[in-house]
Amino acid sequence: MKNAHKIDRRQLFAELILASVTLFWGATFPIVKDAINEMPVMAFLWVRFAFAAVLLALLAGRKGFATLDRRGWKIGVFLGSLLFLSYLFQTFGLERTSSANTGFLTGLGVVWVPLLAGPLLKKPAAFGSKIGVAIALLGLFLLTWHTPWSINFGDLLVVICSVFIALHILGLDAFTKGYDGRALTFVQIATMALLGCVGSLTFEPVSWPVVWTNSLIIAFIITSAFATAYAFWAMTTFQNRTTPTRAALIYTLEPVFAALFSIWLAGDRLSAIGWFGGVLIVAGMVVAEIWPIFFAGGSRSSKQTGCGNC
Repeated sequence: MKNAHKIDRRQLFAELILASVTLFWGATFPIVKDAINEMPVMAFLWVRFAFAAVLLALLAGRKGFATLDRRGWKIGVFLGSLLFLSYLFQTFGLERTSSANTGFLTGLGVVWVPLLAGPLLKKPAAFGSKIGVAIALLGLFLLTWHTPWSINFGDLLVVICSVFIALHILGLDAFTKGYDGRALTFVQIATMALLGCVGSLTFEPVSWPVVWTNSLIIAFIITSAFATAYAFWAMTTFQNRTTPTRAALIYTLEPVFAALFSIWLAGDRLSAIGWFGGVLIVAGMVVAEIWPIFFAGGSRSSKQTGCGNC
């Protein structure tokens, strides 16, 4: 029982760190929306990721990179490619559709994770997690509800983004154990910066900010240092201490924080049904958390909380 209690506390701390990541992600919605009005999408992405990569390289140091063998570098490049594709499709989608649609459709990653975890990782989601996913998905829908709700090309791009987000979450769970989180995150972010730079030089007329306005500088600081360097170091270091489905549920807090920051920074207003959706998102996480305790008998373990075969 003592060992189980220690595992529980370790998992809880990891999940709180992941929840803090969603706060910074939520803050970037209105910030990025403004930034891509000042410069092209891939140019913004590669500069953002380049700054973040430099920060991560300084944090990792020689000891961190010493943990990376050839396999570790390949894993970092693979995960970074998945992550870049998710950001690319999301940012182009955000440029072409509403923030509400983007928030909801990005959250579809919550659905893809448990659906893909079974066939890809042999980790089928536990029943309580499935219930939590359903509640959270309903909350996401209500949080971003508007009339009429329609699908356009931008929406389709964000749906594709959500698939790559789910694949990245599953990849972190499957491949990251044993590697220094800062060093492996550096490889991912550096890969994203390289891909973005090549894409920007190839397809965009501007690949570097012509004018560094105060709002653009602030956007780069927040997105590079907090929403990228810190966020993906935290994901790479702590996500494998919980389960893919539970991690996906935690990430549904992103649109909640996005709504709050949009109200604060952009002057948006959230309806009563939208606030109710935010409550349901939190309720989905709580259901996944307490279900094993009340219905499985006993304390939480890795097998009980997220995946049937974890």
